[in-house]
Amino acid sequence: MGKNTAQEKFFEFLKEKQKSAKKFNKSDVIKATNWKPETFKTYFGKGQITQFVVKFADDEFEAVNTLEIKFVEFKKRLSQSKHYQELGHKCKSSLAKALLKKSRDNMMLALELYNRPSLENKLDGFVVLFSMSWEQLIKAILIERDGEDSIYKPSSKKGIRETISLRVALDRLFKGAHSIRKNIEIIADWRDKAVHLLMPELQGLASRVFQSGVLNYSAKFEQFTETPFLHAQHSGMLSLVGDFKLPPVSVLRTNYGLAADDILGLAVAAEEDIKNSNDIEFAIPINVSLVYAKDGQTIIANANGNQEDLQNLKNALIINKTVNPEESHPLTQDNAIKAIMAELEGTFDEAKLNRCLVTKKGGKPSFNRNCFQSCLQKLKWKMDNNDFHFHQTIADKHIFSPLAVREIVRRVTENESFLAEAKASFNRKELKV
Repeated sequence: MGKNTAQEKFFEFLKEKQKSAKKFNKSDVIKATNWKPETFKTYFGKGQITQFVVKFADDEFEAVNTLEIKFVEFKKRLSQSKHYQELGHKCKSSLAKALLKKSRDNMMLALELYNRPSLENKLDGFVVLFSMSWEQLIKAILIERDGEDSIYKPSSKKGIRETISLRVALDRLFKGAHSIRKNIEIIADWRDKAVHLLMPELQGLASRVFQSGVLNYSAKFEQFTETPFLHAQHSGMLSLVGDFKLPPVSVLRTNYGLAADDILGLAVAAEEDIKNSNDIEFAIPINVSLVYAKDGQTIIANANGNQEDLQNLKNALIINKTVNPEESHPLTQDNAIKAIMAELEGTFDEAKLNRCLVTKKGGKPSFNRNCFQSCLQKLKWKMDNNDFHFHQTIADKHIFSPLAVREIVRRVTENESFLAEAKASFNRKELKV
């Protein structure tokens, strides 16, 4: 029998079954098409006909998607399906298949939104789409494992059927303490309780949690669907932010007023969770670079997101990523001094500042150029380029990072004699010169 003839018979058979809403088995298909017994098993197992055939039991199927198309379109889809597996080709439930597609689309949208350089307001959109995507994936898994009723709450008195929440779904899929579950929960908490606090200044910290979440999703998606979340030509990485530290409290207060303390509290709590967890499935370690490499290049971690790649990433070499010094060290000396003084005045009272700073008789406590140069000499930052200081050779210009501001404030306030000792040492050397 010719190939087209068998396909035509198969198409007519499916249309008739869908129109009459009757289920069928393998023998019915073989009888209608004259296929060999192994042909149907192969086509269905490889996902080549699952867009038209849904499995309900070991030998019970239903026809779908055939009434609105003609044979030419049917044949075209069958031909295309030989080169890829349909998403959810092994799912028995049409609802599970639909949820998988929505889940993948939402995670794609989350990535596209986050990686769009023109958007500043990307954190709140990401947490919403990320949480929705995971909820849909988990519910698809639960449907296939426990049946469609498993994702619904008991019907209310009004007869309205509601699905279970993300957290209930998580509890059913991930038992006990689980780092993937913890990652999803912290992002869901940001969505529910603190989305109004997810300001751009938190992006460096949040992106580490987000990136682990995307890698976890990709691995779980491929494990369940046997289909990659992203194909090899797509990186699937977030734009990880280089500066993982918060700006000074004074800057946050200037930008956000009273909400600055809440934003800082959220950041501190998240930073503590990351530190205590120390798990790449919860948050990307700060000393890991996520890269894709072509043949012939050094591969640090091929982070497609499957289980093998995640293990490679966990065992990745520590490398130093090249960073534009004007981005990592954006402060001139004068700007750094202003930021230090703003941080001191915004955090400590005048009595504390009088003890920490060298104050002229009858004057207010201040932090000037001499103070700054004294600290630089005592801390020996200008001896080389480092996290605090960078020397631009061509311009012969010294620039400083926000980390330098925080570190000087910490040193000056924790040891109240630090600045006086630094100034005494520095001024003695200046006099000798």
